[in-house]
Amino acid sequence: MSYLKLATRALTRPAKRSVRLVHSSPAANQTKEAELNWEEFFRLRKQRRLWERLGSLPCAILGLGGGAAVFASLPVDPQQTFMGLDPLMLFGGCSLFSGALGFVIGPSVGRRWYRVINRDLARALDTKEAEFFKHVRMNRSDPSLSSASNPLPDFYGEKINSLQSYRRYF
Repeated sequence: MSYLKLATRALTRPAKRSVRLVHSSPAANQTKEAELNWEEFFRLRKQRRLWERLGSLPCAILGLGGGAAVFASLPVDPQQTFMGLDPLMLFGGCSLFSGALGFVIGPSVGRRWYRVINRDLARALDTKEAEFFKHVRMNRSDPSLSSASNPLPDFYGEKINSLQSYRRYF
């Protein structure tokens, strides 16, 4: 049979099996999100930022080690320079650059690790984070009024890590 015949036959023929849809009640999902208060949110946010910072260290070490392993395996001709640089200096610089790249990528890896470990709180944390940024966006100071002597106070609210600093910010 052709594909067209099979498709029309499947669409016109009634289903032989009854399908039972099982879903969770919205109240069950909301109770988990409602459990996360502001104090808990700031504690989890601080914990997540710690995981992001700690994720930088192994990624930087892996980047540096991987870059060093790759560039150490390349053949080196000391008589030939690349853009006026000695090949060993260039390979060392590239190894350091790969370590720095690992350090920059580390926070996103740390955030993923945190979300995997705290999978049950991830949705509630995301909901509370969106609400927090909505509050920050509504109450932040006007950027056109800033100057070198009067800089903006924490535009995205990244330094807010407790209820006390939250109240002080607003």
